Amino acid sequence: MKEYEIVVVVSPRLSQSEASNLYNETKKMVLGETGELITEMDWGKRKLAYEIQDNLEAFYFILRVKLDPALIQSIEAQLNINENVVRFLIVNELIGEIAGPTKVKDSRNSDDR
Repeated sequence: MKEYEIVVVVSPRLSQSEASNLYNETKKMVLGETGELITEMDWGKRKLAYEIQDNLEAFYFILRVKLDPALIQSIEAQLNINENVVRFLIVNELIGEIAGPTKVKDSRNSDDR
């Protein structure tokens, strides 16, 4: 089992209670029978950085879970199907390690500009 962080962005056209119900259904689906919840956060309705599907706001929910990596594709498929999920992101949490490349220093001197 690996640790993942899942961010789910839900349509603002839903009421707060409808968005919470959708989140709870999503959480049950994600955890299934073998998943383990580490922490969860409800960020509420927030302004989006840019317009998505004619929306300027959305509800944000974040889950940190331990899951079998084989379940990720089915979770992504279920989230893609739901029309009330505006966006989602699933990130593999590597604790104590740097994921991805480090920032490379620009070889050009800033005084040359």
